[in-house]
Amino acid sequence: MRQRLTQVLEFARGGASVAALLTSRWTPFLGALAVLAAALALAVSLSLATRVDSDEAFILQSSDGARFVAEINGDGDTWVLLGHMYPTKNTKPTHRGIWDKFADRLVSEGYRVLRWDFRCHGESPCVYSKRPIEDVPDIYREWEAAIDYAVERGAGILYGIGVSMGGTSLMQVAAYRDEFTAVSAISSPNQFPNKPPKDSDRADEDGFDKLDGLSTVADIQVPKLYIAGARNQCAYWQSNRYFRAAGEPVRFVIYETDLHGTEILDDLEIGPDAVAEVLDFLDNPYGILGKEKRNLSPDADPDDECWPPDDDEDE
Repeated sequence: MRQRLTQVLEFARGGASVAALLTSRWTPFLGALAVLAAALALAVSLSLATRVDSDEAFILQSSDGARFVAEINGDGDTWVLLGHMYPTKNTKPTHRGIWDKFADRLVSEGYRVLRWDFRCHGESPCVYSKRPIEDVPDIYREWEAAIDYAVERGAGILYGIGVSMGGTSLMQVAAYRDEFTAVSAISSPNQFPNKPPKDSDRADEDGFDKLDGLSTVADIQVPKLYIAGARNQCAYWQSNRYFRAAGEPVRFVIYETDLHGTEILDDLEIGPDAVAEVLDFLDNPYGILGKEKRNLSPDADPDDECWPPDDDEDE
């Protein structure tokens, strides 16, 4: 036995010929190992590239090679892509699961839903560092990959909805991708992050890279829906900035709340109205005439400015 083990080890180091092993009693054992290794390699390969329509998670790849976890719910050729938000004090950790309730509603309405974990969130690995904030500037690439995937799978109509940073990145991408029929951003900042973490390695002489949805929002040619809570830090003012800069048709809905992102959609009090607002928008995006504002917080003044937020709010 010791001699055979030595022979195998020598082969592994390149010291023995293949023929010697193939004529030994180890041949069946090594053959089984080879088959197992090939099967494992194939399984790993498929797990990194498989694209199937099911409720199970699968892997997509962004343009920079980053792999991220996605899932599909429902069927049909009308797709809704959902981009999640950054962790908040009330919703932490944050990943595609924050869409569960709303995704179920969309499926019941006949939509096919594609959602995912942005890099460094949920089940998706980090690329730049272990701190999600440093990977955020590149999450727009996940939107690009998701659009490509939906189109390849036969999406006839494509909608995009993003909350917080998911909406900021969507506004950035929708300015140069023309596949969307309509887009919506809920509680989304104009830029994110507003400034780099104090000890970030990504802050260099060229400045810290960031998502920027405001500078190109005027280039988005399809209908737009913005939703925000009037008491939600600066999301209210920044959504109003989107509204002012965007071309028609566009609607801005303001709720009397400090809730953020999917918290608005899931809330027992204002959630049903907010969900109905989004569903009506998806059903008839061009039902918006010009620039419409629906203010359910009459004491709020969206013309007041709030920029940039303080460091504490940045954190």
